[in-house]
Amino acid sequence: MRMTHSRIGVCLGAAALLLSACNQPAVRLKPPASQDSENTVRDWDAVAHKITAQMEAQGLLPPRAAPQHSPAPPPPLPVFVRVAAPNSAFLREVAGEIEADVLRRGGTVSRTLRDATVVNLGVSFVQWSPRDKPPGLLGTELAAAVITGAVLADSGPYSYAGGLAAAGITAGIVGVAADLAVAATPRSNAEAVWEATIVSADSVIMRLREPVYIRSGDIALYSARTDLAPALSWSESRRLPAAPVRYQP
Repeated sequence: MRMTHSRIGVCLGAAALLLSACNQPAVRLKPPASQDSENTVRDWDAVAHKITAQMEAQGLLPPRAAPQHSPAPPPPLPVFVRVAAPNSAFLREVAGEIEADVLRRGGTVSRTLRDATVVNLGVSFVQWSPRDKPPGLLGTELAAAVITGAVLADSGPYSYAGGLAAAGITAGIVGVAADLAVAATPRSNAEAVWEATIVSADSVIMRLREPVYIRSGDIALYSARTDLAPALSWSESRRLPAAPVRYQP
């Protein structure tokens, strides 16, 4: 490779000129991270499975595989799923899958709050403003292709057929990288945050909370007109004693 120092200096000078044109502090780069995107009922059911898996880990559901050569643990208390927003299609589907998963694991689903493990389900959403710059790594991918092409053109041992083969391999790698970048780039500006809690009179037993991407047109499937307060687990629903009422004119 016969890359001269003058070319490197020109590239560095151009980069320095572009950076000097910034009159605001640069955006701090974030570490790589990922989160789920909800666009099918299967994705909603996956949320329910995360909740029941955590309940099993905390001994609130029967284990899928009981340990051998050990006494069977006492059966957990029945489970009551309480939806904080009854008109949310997302929460209703998650609640139904939680109940089905509890029954598949050998547990019991309660229809009342009395002496039950109450799973409180809630959801909120946020819709951000449009993006101010296009996402993706198009510039980096183009630079990688150009630099690879320059290296191949500057190297002597490559024949015409070898150069075509190397160019094809490079194009394939860049294409795969571009497809992965497009697939991993969020296209939605809306997010939903679901939450599952189990609380007692004096402590929080379990709390799961996770943001997910949703489409802006699907916000109505998550939004709720009402938001009920969490209910306590293992509480007794005592009725008030009857008292005679008399009316005197």
